[in-house]
Amino acid sequence: MEEQKSKQRQNGITLIALVVTIIVLIILAGVSVNMLVGENGIITKAQEAKEDTEQAQQEELQGLSGLETAIEEALGNVYNEEKGVNKPKLAQGMTPIKFTDPTESEKGTVVTTTSDDAGWYDYESKKWANAQTEDGSMWVWIPRFAYRVNSSTQTFDVVFLVGTTDQYYDENGVLQTAKRCTNENEVVDTTTGFTVHPAFTDETAINYRNGGWDKEITGIWVAKFEAGYASGNNTATPVASSVNYTHTSVWVASIELHGDTTTGDGNGDARNWLDGIYGSTTTAIKYPVFQPTTYSMNYINHNDAYNIAKVLNENENPYGFNRAADSHLMKNSEWGAVAYLSKSQYGLGATDITVNNITLNNSTESVYGITGCTSNSTTSGQRTTTIETINGTTGNTASGGVYTWDQKTGTTASCTGTIYGIYDLSGGLWERTTGYVANQNSNLSTQGKSVAYDGSTLRTISTKYTTVYPHNSTTDSTNITDTTEHLNTASTNNWLANTLIYGDAIRETSTQETGSYSWYSDGSGFPGLYYPFSFRGGNYNHGSKAGLFFFGRHSGGSHYSSGFRAVVVVS
Repeated sequence: MEEQKSKQRQNGITLIALVVTIIVLIILAGVSVNMLVGENGIITKAQEAKEDTEQAQQEELQGLSGLETAIEEALGNVYNEEKGVNKPKLAQGMTPIKFTDPTESEKGTVVTTTSDDAGWYDYESKKWANAQTEDGSMWVWIPRFAYRVNSSTQTFDVVFLVGTTDQYYDENGVLQTAKRCTNENEVVDTTTGFTVHPAFTDETAINYRNGGWDKEITGIWVAKFEAGYASGNNTATPVASSVNYTHTSVWVASIELHGDTTTGDGNGDARNWLDGIYGSTTTAIKYPVFQPTTYSMNYINHNDAYNIAKVLNENENPYGFNRAADSHLMKNSEWGAVAYLSKSQYGLGATDITVNNITLNNSTESVYGITGCTSNSTTSGQRTTTIETINGTTGNTASGGVYTWDQKTGTTASCTGTIYGIYDLSGGLWERTTGYVANQNSNLSTQGKSVAYDGSTLRTISTKYTTVYPHNSTTDSTNITDTTEHLNTASTNNWLANTLIYGDAIRETSTQETGSYSWYSDGSGFPGLYYPFSFRGGNYNHGSKAGLFFFGRHSGGSHYSSGFRAVVVVS
């Protein structure tokens, strides 16, 4: 009997132990689930650790990339010691090109080459580095440099800098350091010593005061010609971008609007050479080409020029660019960089650049600028004989001879005086830049919102893509009556208020703001009132007022004689 009871007790204990074990397991399971998938669970923490590891790896790669760049610079892989200048940094889609020497009767021709070709460029010989993108557009390398202003001769002394440093080799081969702006309120004297041109510097710490970038860069690519329409003479295929026109009306020449030259210019339905009269904001802007003997891309406002220039690197673009090519509408600082290098020992020096005063006016249809051309006449760019076919249209005009961009007699319109320079900087079309005064004028939002606004807020501080100039609110505000007299007063006082910004070929190279008070008697007109935006170079009709140091004021609206140019920074 006792034995039977003992067995029952053992069985009971076993059952109780089993129940307890199950309960414990259930409890442990609950704890394990929380430990595994809870807010602080093992799986959650493991996922976070994985993400942290990936982030650390990414940062490490970025650090290694920066270290690689530093090593390249230290080893001379950025700076060409033999040529004394930074090597061009090619973007995806760019191929190095050079040219056969043009003669009086033979045009120079494009020759594809490689980046290790010793004959690709030679700045000492005024052969600046050129490249061509997949669509045939051409680009010119402006290497990082420091400069000194020579007001008496209206020229610049230039020294090329090493890599992304502020250092240069003097005439004795000794490494020297150029100065730069380090404080937002600093006054920099660019007439003594050498000053690093701000277009190549990291100006994030001083709110991009002088038109700088968001990092130190070794140089920039500038379109060799102002923007033109694809198709016709340049054989490029028109390709629609992701950007639409934002205007339905444009300022049209009398010849196109009324069929004569006497009735007067006026507003007309939105149009252009490629799309005809479209008058709709659902029309896509076709990617521009930067090629010679092409209709300049006019009838585009400040807003749209800014937007199309920013998307040259978007997917399926015709240039072959990827996102590392940071394309944008030219800034005044970048215009200044080209102008200063042009008027140095590496360019035209004291020789004035020749005006592109050519326009194809076929008497009954339209007036268009033509890229990369010049005339042997000082009169308006027109002539009696039939001009060569440009973009599929033949026109006739009134006087003077026309030479295409790559003939020897036409290279005086290049900023180097050689075929290797940049064209259309004097004459052609007015070229829009991203400088403006934040004076609250309505044209800032209606004609150039992308330039001047961040959403619904007017930008009063510069960005790496735009430069905000100071303005005198006493004479330039929404309370001032918009008359020519008040406009000139506003421009004068705004110009006088602009005492700090340098490198943009405005205050350093002019004595007044309205008239012809820039170097070489180029035109001057500082932004103000209802003309809040800046433009450069003058157009084909400005004669001797057009030039490298021409600066003007603009409403930002679409106009038959206004165009633009793009710049690319390669990351």
